[in-house]
Amino acid sequence: MVVDINGIMKIRRVQLLAVAILVFGILPLVFFGLEFGRDFTGGTVLSVKLERQLTVEEQQSVINVMQSRLNTFGLKDVRVVPFGKDFVLIEIAETDQEAINQLQNILSQQGKFETLFKGNIVLTGSGIVSVTTNPQRGYGVRGSVGGGYAEWVVPFLLSTGAADKFADAIEGQCTLSIGGQTCQEQLYMFIDRPEDAVVIMTSEMAQNESQIPEDFAFSSTLISLEELVQFSQAELIVTDLIDASVIDRVANKTVVVKPGTFNATLLAESAAKVIEKDQIGPYWITGALNIENIVHVTPSITAGTPVLEPTITGSAPTQKEAQQELEKVAILLKSGKLPVSVAVGGVSTISPILGGEFLYYSLLAGLAAIVAVALVIFLRYRRLVLTVPIIATVVSELILILGLASLIRWQIDLAAVAGIIAAVGTGVDHLILITDEALRKEGEATGVSLVGKIKKAFGVIMMAAATTIFAMLPLLFVGLGVLKGFAITTIIGSLIGVGIARPAYGQVINKLL
Repeated sequence: MVVDINGIMKIRRVQLLAVAILVFGILPLVFFGLEFGRDFTGGTVLSVKLERQLTVEEQQSVINVMQSRLNTFGLKDVRVVPFGKDFVLIEIAETDQEAINQLQNILSQQGKFETLFKGNIVLTGSGIVSVTTNPQRGYGVRGSVGGGYAEWVVPFLLSTGAADKFADAIEGQCTLSIGGQTCQEQLYMFIDRPEDAVVIMTSEMAQNESQIPEDFAFSSTLISLEELVQFSQAELIVTDLIDASVIDRVANKTVVVKPGTFNATLLAESAAKVIEKDQIGPYWITGALNIENIVHVTPSITAGTPVLEPTITGSAPTQKEAQQELEKVAILLKSGKLPVSVAVGGVSTISPILGGEFLYYSLLAGLAAIVAVALVIFLRYRRLVLTVPIIATVVSELILILGLASLIRWQIDLAAVAGIIAAVGTGVDHLILITDEALRKEGEATGVSLVGKIKKAFGVIMMAAATTIFAMLPLLFVGLGVLKGFAITTIIGSLIGVGIARPAYGQVINKLL
């Protein structure tokens, strides 16, 4: 059988398909390329559990704050997507375990900044206008300042209203210390201070931390444990046994304990919330209360003059730890606080090497699938003149799907590949349906023209495609971000098939037969 190629290329539907392949398929792939997801390039997914289900506005606030923290951390290729109403999934290209651990620490904090004076809140994060990260203005790690510790400093700028309120709150509150340079009164600075909290310590823990250096490191000026807890607006319970009296005292409050010291399950029966805090510094209590800094006020500050550029300072045993703490505090102050408390749950990492292997084997599987489909179709019809148009149509659909994905910058991940396979597989079914319906004229005298038979096949195809599209719609709108790639590629593939590729194939078959 001689195939009239020129006649086929003059078919309007075929010309439309050729133009679509060029404009929406080949050109986007050439100029933009494909954007591969974490499954193929390597990276990490962090699952963040929110304290409660959020409204749409609160959910967007969480996404914006986390996006800001990730950008400030210096990460690229970041995606923050909601997963239901009480989870957020974060996809990053980073695979270094140390960087991921540091990032978990930053993301797991609500970022609620507060400064307390004599147990009263005098400054909050809402008053911070900007954070200074210029070393020439004091930002950075200063090196060893005593006892082998490294000091870090984060300056920030206050709004005029916040500075005035702060000045009014501490005006005249100064008892000069020996030497007259500073006051005995102190400011307590917190990030994520537990509210309405009860701290429970064993007698041994309380004895070991009865007196704490005011810089939590090497200062000779000590603060008593009781004073530290009191000025943090918290309550202290020292006991070695959780009895009925303790249960009554913690009812409906936030309880902070060290893991393994008390029965958290027993406490949770009456407490509103139980937080188990590991010891991450020389003193457990400072981490339990999330105190970042304690500073003495000065006579000039308590004179009533607003301070627009205060600083947060701290120290760490090494330069590296000081740098990490510096970056964490700066990022949290810059991004602002989250509307709810959060906790980082599951962490899944794929190395770039493994991702590259996934991509390689996916390409091999795709080529093998096309060859297998071509072989099966040829064995079914025993006619190359039918096999080639079917495979050409399948390849054209594949090029259009990938081209549109490139055009809208949709990441190709394993879910998207599954969607492409589903769309192309459905397309092959439809092409076989069209072919079988067209071939019936050779063995049956039905009185129906070839065009009528193809139209009949298209009625079934349109209904099947509509069913597929409607089945995919819930995955786009119920917040299951991981499956959106599957849904989008399946829908795009179905629309391309029924709108362009399969009508063109129908007219080609009409021409050939």
